[in-house]
Amino acid sequence: MKRSHFRLFLALVLFPLVAQPSGLPEPGLVMYGTLSISNGTPLSSATVTWQVSSLSSVFLRSAMLNVNGQYFYIATVPFETRSIDGQPIGEPTPDTLALNSTPTTYARLATVNGTNATVVYALSGLPNTFTFGPADRGRIERVDLAASPAQTFAQWLAQYGLPATTDPSSDPTHKGMTLEQQFIAGLNPNDPNSLFQFVGIQPVASGVQVLWSSVAGKLYSLQQGTSANGPFTTLQTNIVAAPGTNSFFVSMPTNSASLFLRVLVEQPN
Repeated sequence: MKRSHFRLFLALVLFPLVAQPSGLPEPGLVMYGTLSISNGTPLSSATVTWQVSSLSSVFLRSAMLNVNGQYFYIATVPFETRSIDGQPIGEPTPDTLALNSTPTTYARLATVNGTNATVVYALSGLPNTFTFGPADRGRIERVDLAASPAQTFAQWLAQYGLPATTDPSSDPTHKGMTLEQQFIAGLNPNDPNSLFQFVGIQPVASGVQVLWSSVAGKLYSLQQGTSANGPFTTLQTNIVAAPGTNSFFVSMPTNSASLFLRVLVEQPN
């Protein structure tokens, strides 16, 4: 993956926290299928993400597989049991859905390379929803996808009414980011409040949950260091966008009194 050249920094101070138990992991829904662009041409490499929603949402990154020269994506929707006989057994795990005692209907939306995809075939016959309950643990469903080509910088300029000759290195709204960087981050170049930034820190068991502004279809990397000047090491790559605000759990190190974090926007090669 190629990463953008702009980063966000956040300093954190260590403090003691008490670990809490989490829910009981359950076999989830496995979705797999073929990928193509809108003219039917198969795709052998792509970034596929899913948003699955009911009362809450999870965002999933899919893996790409090559089986005897045929390319497929595969993604697992994670579920967990959070109570038994009405008694809570643990805290909710981030990016995981609760397995309800009765079947529940969920909406699903896919993006391919950052653009909305169309479900062209679903084994269940329901392209944009699925129902999942205790009897569905480990269910496998084929869901084939088609998508438009990824947006170009010129198309992004046109989308926001900017001339095709606009300088990619300019910053007309004074955000501290060039237009090329704003395009990579998926921002609105005409809105000074459309920003790529950290928006909060929440103490949780054994660490903190860091939050930053995010855009649908984007992938992020999170890095940590003990100084604003680095060096930095990668905590996680391929973090799927949760549009509006992304969050990620960071364990607090035991060998430093402070921690610096930075987020990078990833781009498909």
